[in-house]
Amino acid sequence: MRSHPVGAEPLPELVERDAETAVLRAAVAAVARGRGGVVVVDASAGMGKTALLRRVRASAVDAGVVVLSARGAELERDFAFGVVRQLLEPALPAEVEQRRALFTGAAAATERIFDLGDGETGSLFSLFNGLYWLLVTLAERGPLVVVADDAQWADPSSMRFLGFLARRLDSVAVLLVVATRGGEHDDGGLLDDVLAAEDCAHLRLRSLSAAGVARLVRDAVGGADDEFCAACHVTTAGNPLFVRELVRVLADGAGDAAAVASAGPDAVREHVAARLRRQPDEVRRVARAVAVLGDDTTLALVAAQAGIGVTTAAAGAEHLVRHGFFGTADPPAFAHVVLRDVVLSLVPLAERGEAHDRAAGVLTAAGAPVARIASHVLRTVPAARPDRVGVLVAAAAQAWQRGSPPDAATYLARARQEPPEEGLRSEVSRLLGNCEVHQLAVADADVHLCEALVLADTPEQRARCGYSLARFRNACGEVGAALALLRRAAAVVPDDAPAELVRDLMSELLGVARADLSARDELVARLAAFRATESDPVLTAHLSVEEVFTGGRADDAVALARTALDGNRLTPERSALWSAVNTLVVADRLVEAEQRAQRALRNGLERGQLFAVGIVHGYLARISLLRGNLAAADEHVELGTRAVPRPNVALPALDAARVHLLVERGRLDEASAVLADGALADGALPRASLHTWLLESRMRLHAARGDDEALLADATACGALYARWGVTGLWDVQWRLHAATAHRRAGRREEAAVLISEQLRLARAFGVPRQVATALRAAADGDAGMLAEAVRLLRESTARLELAEALADLGEARQRAGDRAGARTATREAAEIAVECGAEALADRLRTGLAAGGGRMPRIEVTGVAALTPSELRVAELAAGALTNRQIAENLFVTEKTVETHLGRAYRKLGVRSRTQLAVHMSAR
Repeated sequence: MRSHPVGAEPLPELVERDAETAVLRAAVAAVARGRGGVVVVDASAGMGKTALLRRVRASAVDAGVVVLSARGAELERDFAFGVVRQLLEPALPAEVEQRRALFTGAAAATERIFDLGDGETGSLFSLFNGLYWLLVTLAERGPLVVVADDAQWADPSSMRFLGFLARRLDSVAVLLVVATRGGEHDDGGLLDDVLAAEDCAHLRLRSLSAAGVARLVRDAVGGADDEFCAACHVTTAGNPLFVRELVRVLADGAGDAAAVASAGPDAVREHVAARLRRQPDEVRRVARAVAVLGDDTTLALVAAQAGIGVTTAAAGAEHLVRHGFFGTADPPAFAHVVLRDVVLSLVPLAERGEAHDRAAGVLTAAGAPVARIASHVLRTVPAARPDRVGVLVAAAAQAWQRGSPPDAATYLARARQEPPEEGLRSEVSRLLGNCEVHQLAVADADVHLCEALVLADTPEQRARCGYSLARFRNACGEVGAALALLRRAAAVVPDDAPAELVRDLMSELLGVARADLSARDELVARLAAFRATESDPVLTAHLSVEEVFTGGRADDAVALARTALDGNRLTPERSALWSAVNTLVVADRLVEAEQRAQRALRNGLERGQLFAVGIVHGYLARISLLRGNLAAADEHVELGTRAVPRPNVALPALDAARVHLLVERGRLDEASAVLADGALADGALPRASLHTWLLESRMRLHAARGDDEALLADATACGALYARWGVTGLWDVQWRLHAATAHRRAGRREEAAVLISEQLRLARAFGVPRQVATALRAAADGDAGMLAEAVRLLRESTARLELAEALADLGEARQRAGDRAGARTATREAAEIAVECGAEALADRLRTGLAAGGGRMPRIEVTGVAALTPSELRVAELAAGALTNRQIAENLFVTEKTVETHLGRAYRKLGVRSRTQLAVHMSAR
């Protein structure tokens, strides 16, 4: 990688750049005092941005600030984290223990970027988080100036990190300076994240005025008259580099002022090209070789590319330095990128592919890194060459290992075009599709995974491709299609297939068969076959569900679920994890279920399983609803919906939670709109397990609208689906109670009683207080004794909103019985809990009732843990668990300042002054 030392070489004169220089000097002074910042220098080629950056580096050195420098290069845009490595590798200590001290905590995830570790690579987000904390550690040893020049050519992974970094410098002694030719190159909007940083200084370098051009001209050509200077200004449009080059051309006898003025704006480029054409053949070869290979390539490689000896190449490079084309001769590098552009423009398009092909061969023979070789292969014309495919696939594997699926996809897409030999075509398309799944590029992933299956030419490859496509289909919510693919894959997988492939296939078959409401018989058969294998967390997770389905005890089901979840062997993209978590939810172990889901969220982000992020938020939203934390549920719905593309398996779960929230707030038309746009539009019935949550939310909307006929129809349909699905006990939708509500409203009290009695029997057999309390509340029908029992049981649960509703019913029952004091006590507590939960519609109704009974609207405030926002609560939980502010920030992918802010608010709301006191409050909730 290139380095850019500051020191001996004189700084160039900067004309009409005083304002920009002042901004940069002030930023350097601020970071020397510990205050970070962001500066973007935006200018077209030749406007002096690189010269300005040299001033920045010099100012930083004068202030005793460490400078980390990198420069993007067109040929290195495909190197995953190439610019990041340029920036940080020189700062890594050579001593092993010192280096280990840097790669701790979140930063440990980044070791693979620097070829230091061999662990599993995480997602881009976890890598960005790790790189941020690596920089924080370096900045704690002394302020840093991070300079990225020619960012328009930086690799996408590095640019995304710079955007991530730019938004997190409010409390870090790091100055980020990014220079780009934004007006000339499309960076795909990657610079926008940097520009969006708070207080970002955006410096746009303007063309020199006529006076500025005259100053440059007269410094180089003494005695130049006004007419000559004006002609130079018109010809160069005030571009400083072009002015200097034009003066050089004129010094070679190119013409007088009138000739310059009449030449037009392309005169300088034409003169540069003409000067190069006049050079000896071996000199032109050296210039062309460096233009193709890139700056800072060794003379030996330049000589091999040019087809000349090393001595001749060295002489040619020195000649190009003397004539202003190169800035250095060993290693050879152009004085400016514009000069390289001119040299490349002289290579006919038809010959550029051949030049890059030769470069790939030269670099291969020299044992160059595979990514560098692949960057040249990318620029060749497809020719069905196996050697190229091998290079591209190897580069893709390296990019994947370094946590950059987008870069891996670039290599694989080019390999696919080559194309590969028949035996490899299927695997290239499969790998490409998997990369696109990671990028959430749904349409492209669909095309390439289907293509991989069609091209598969062996039973094992057909099984592997069927498995990959099935997982994608399942992630998109197409359960039936996924199950059909897995059946076919299982049917063709050979006996000698790798054990890992067979195990993954069987595990996924169980999960998808569980999700498909019509596949009960197949699930049971496959579970029986799976029992014969060694103990497996997937099997145990499904057995925990079977324990609930078939009327077992909650404690037994929970024990199985915990066994499956122990050791974190189930990852968030695997359906078995959610089977075990759902068991915990139905058994009312809501705090434990939430902790497991939060761990899965972190795991998904770290491993880059972005498709799984939506389903994690879907479960967290449901758990938050059941706990009565409507603000947290709302947050998870929004985060989950933003995180996933359409189609996605998580959308029914997220939509269901959104409908529940809207109904709770009385926004029934909006709830109807969500259902009309979802998986059960137009009255459709569920096809997959998560659809039942959406059906439940539709029942609740029917109940709120008073549409008892529709409520009964959906509840009855849910019962039939559960029976078909093998549920003889309880599961998560209490369809009997919804049906009983419809019957009771229609005057069919006996039918309602039968359903409620059955629900109560099953709940008592299951042994979960919340389930029993919910059934008791339905059975009470105004009986204060039964309602009091329901309240007592709900106090053992974390289902706070259900407790508020039971207390509200108890208050009404006591009021009818003439117990005004008891009614007021129950209703007031219900209102307090409703406010705590964020159930404002219920709270308003209860407050109005209290005011009617007592003459004045009571003021009810939320205090204690319930007063914390979802973000404050999460920070407080981690702090209570003895994590430091830095550890909390690393876990939540935020800055320490953000943690300090949330923790300070939590302390004030809870009235505590220490973490010990905080832990006491949190454990008592």
